[in-house]
Amino acid sequence: MVSNRLSPGARKASKEQPSEREIDILKAMAQGYTSKEIAEQLFISENTVEAHRKSLFYKLGARNVANLIYKAIEQGYIKIKK
Repeated sequence: MVSNRLSPGARKASKEQPSEREIDILKAMAQGYTSKEIAEQLFISENTVEAHRKSLFYKLGARNVANLIYKAIEQGYIKIKK
């Protein structure tokens, strides 16, 4: 199968699972918090939050924040409250 480099499924997700801390950051991102706010909530530096965000994009094979959140829901890392 030939995939378009612009298609959302073009990048393969890593087999590595997000860490617990990365999932905490992922959930905060889904709630709309900025990196600075997440850093303050979790008592870590903004640079650490950015490193975890970068890792999440790689591990989930996401292209942007919307795609990251979509994939996180799809893979069960984030639950939608009904």
